Amino acid sequence: MLPSAAICEGFGTVMNNRLGQMTLFQDTGGDPRGAASQFADVLTVYGAIGDAACGNPPGLALRKASTAVSLARVAECEPHECDAMYFAGLLHAVGAVGNPAYRKDERLSERLARMESWDTPSMGAQICEHIPALPAQTADIVRWQAECWDGTGYPDQLRWHGIPRPAMLLALADTVVRAADPEEALTAVAMQSGRAFSPDMTRTFTMWFHVSGGEAETAEPPLEALRDVSAASTLALMDAIADRIDKHNGDEGRWRRVERLATASAALLNVDATENERLALAVRLYGAGEIAKSQQSEASFDPLARLGIDDRAAHAVLAAKLVEENPTLGRAAAVLRARSEWYDGTGKPDGLFHRAIPAAAGLLAAAIAYDALGHKDRIDTAAGTQFDPQTVRAVLEAARTRA
Repeated sequence: MLPSAAICEGFGTVMNNRLGQMTLFQDTGGDPRGAASQFADVLTVYGAIGDAACGNPPGLALRKASTAVSLARVAECEPHECDAMYFAGLLHAVGAVGNPAYRKDERLSERLARMESWDTPSMGAQICEHIPALPAQTADIVRWQAECWDGTGYPDQLRWHGIPRPAMLLALADTVVRAADPEEALTAVAMQSGRAFSPDMTRTFTMWFHVSGGEAETAEPPLEALRDVSAASTLALMDAIADRIDKHNGDEGRWRRVERLATASAALLNVDATENERLALAVRLYGAGEIAKSQQSEASFDPLARLGIDDRAAHAVLAAKLVEENPTLGRAAAVLRARSEWYDGTGKPDGLFHRAIPAAAGLLAAAIAYDALGHKDRIDTAAGTQFDPQTVRAVLEAARTRA
């Protein structure tokens, strides 16, 4: 069963996607676990993007998910609660993507930014509600993960037993993963007993701490808990993430413009299927590299100038790191990393030269630059230096054809 096109912004528009659903995410031949595994891989990257948006350390979402599941087992939660807690931990910060407190080019006072950040859990819950494959409780756990036992939390100021137990366990997990070491976590939870955490939760944590030593093994995603996933729904989720990244970065619709141009250019160059697939993934993910508010926007620099190349390279490296260990999306890492390389070998981060630059990376870089240029024909001046001359000719021809 495919998700409705009305479910969330951009979620259903890929049902007639130009690149085809079965090449970007492989048809698993009816194997539900294979399809669920691909979907879970995309969710994992979404969680990592959420962490990047709000400045969390890399990998925090996965550690939080694993710790929540470990705590839930000690608390003897029901299996369906454990499943929902895993995905809530994974997606705990996705509400930061698009939140004004973290969005690029927002100019908020410190007080207003703090107030906006309090909406992160509720925005995350709305996102989770619009991903039909997730366990039913996931959105509620994300929404109430920052509530406090004494009623001073947010966004709804719930207190006492009005806070669902899975949400309190996720809050405990957050304290654990943010502590410098297990002993610091033990002290932090003890000091917040009766305020952030109920006495029962404190006892659960103490039991878990003595059993586990304050460390949780990395949990495997509960694939059986994901509902009605397919190559099409995975691609739909991927597109929705890309749309939200563009909104966060202040350039809505950018990846779609770049994708149309890059795909048409690749066709003119007879790029093979494997490279087309890597291009299709990279075009959806490159904006994640500039998601952190502290980093410059791509629009801050002339796309054909060397000024700003360090920032573009930093964006490329970050985007690659977000996916490089991901079984499904990792094949795009080399393309993402290389999209700030120059054809003449003077680019960054690795100084790749000519054919050492993946074809998909060259196409992606040229399409991004063309999209950003005010005078489009200026891209011709970068042929042979920044871009492969054949790529430039293909981009100009594709643009003329589309016009």
